[in-house]
Amino acid sequence: MNLFNVSYAFLWAIIALQSYFIIQLGRKLQAAKGTADAGPGLIEEDHGLPKRALFPQFQFETVNKGLIDLKKLDKQKHGFLIAFTDAKCTSCKELYPVLERFHQQSPRYQSLILMVGQEPDVVEIINQYGLTVPVMPIDSPTSFQTGIFPFVYYLSPKGEVIAKSVVQYREQLNALLQQAVVPKAS
Repeated sequence: MNLFNVSYAFLWAIIALQSYFIIQLGRKLQAAKGTADAGPGLIEEDHGLPKRALFPQFQFETVNKGLIDLKKLDKQKHGFLIAFTDAKCTSCKELYPVLERFHQQSPRYQSLILMVGQEPDVVEIINQYGLTVPVMPIDSPTSFQTGIFPFVYYLSPKGEVIAKSVVQYREQLNALLQQAVVPKAS
């Protein structure tokens, strides 16, 4: 009978110890999940033009909106989003609806797409996605120091790089926009 009591006590000690470790594991998993749910960060933010650098071009001859001159646009804008895409890029197709909705809902930002590709391919994408965002075909994005698609620069009203990232989804775009509060231009 004495051996039975010892084994019974030992069994309860093992159960208590297992319960303690399971609870600790659950807490760690919950903490890790909370960190993951904090939202997306910027991807490839070290890529491209350096932060605070002046964007190398301010005039763009777009296919669907004519000449866009960033220096002549409304200085009350919060800034500019310049997205680099490629007409043959499948990942870029995720960005077009996101950027179009943002362009429609956020008139305080000027959006622009610089798309690698021939004009007929660019026009086809404009029509396919119903883009009202100005789109300019380019031969190469190397003068803008990027070759990653889709890649978005967030520029201040003065044309300085505030933030940059690979963007496909609205959450990533929001993370990009949250990188800085741009002071109103005087």
